[in-house]
Amino acid sequence: MCTELVFVSQPARQCKDVKDVKMASKMDPRQWQRLRALVMDAAARFLDIQDRYEHQDPEMVRLFYQAVHATWPEVAEKYPNSWALVWYLKIYLLKRVYRKRWYDRKIARERAASQARQQPRRLRTKNTNQSSVRQLDTGASQACVAMRTRRRAAACDGPASLSGPEITASPTMHCSPVIASQHCGSSSSLASAHSHGVVPVQSSHAVFRFLDSMTPSLVKLVPDFLSAGIYDQNHLEDFFTWPEKAQRNFLLKTFIGRMNALELGTMLIALNSRRRG
Repeated sequence: MCTELVFVSQPARQCKDVKDVKMASKMDPRQWQRLRALVMDAAARFLDIQDRYEHQDPEMVRLFYQAVHATWPEVAEKYPNSWALVWYLKIYLLKRVYRKRWYDRKIARERAASQARQQPRRLRTKNTNQSSVRQLDTGASQACVAMRTRRRAAACDGPASLSGPEITASPTMHCSPVIASQHCGSSSSLASAHSHGVVPVQSSHAVFRFLDSMTPSLVKLVPDFLSAGIYDQNHLEDFFTWPEKAQRNFLLKTFIGRMNALELGTMLIALNSRRRG
């Protein structure tokens, strides 16, 4: 029994999914399964199924269409320029490419997890212990520096409470020679330092003035600046020349837990103004 051949024109809008191609082609389930089987078989023989349609060898693409048309010539007769075959082939190859990428990522993740599991447990424990020891050593050293500074401040303030108002009126007599030589008579700086429990003993007055010039005052960080190696004007000037990103990373790592967000922002603004100046 002969059936009249009905042409199916190509849609104006390109199909982006297999379901769209199936609906636009108006094939019944048997014809659609035949088309899929022909495409998969011919693509495996003539094309690189791990690459896109646009990257295929033109000669191999020509052989692919020739093989499909020889097996099922009605595809070229019913669909002008075999548009249903072309669109389905493009979508089929694109999905193969995406599937290969997903599979490669999955294999890479599994390989990395396997290597991590194969690492000796003793080595993992040793690395963890070394990291913990370094953190404890850093915290202990900062605590020791802060304690020594408080003891020197207490020793410096001790005679002032016993000697009466005459000695209290001259705070430079109880500080280190560096502070005594650089003291400018700024009573507000000293009052701010005493309110935070910090006195700039055996440190450059430049560090103290820099921290006290901020709002809010950050003179509480004098011991931390000393432990970080910034204790005179030269070191401050070197620190001012650092890039903004390097200064921010240094503050976050060195003064972690010592500054809140407001104080960190104040410090960055002050450093930025010094760098531009």
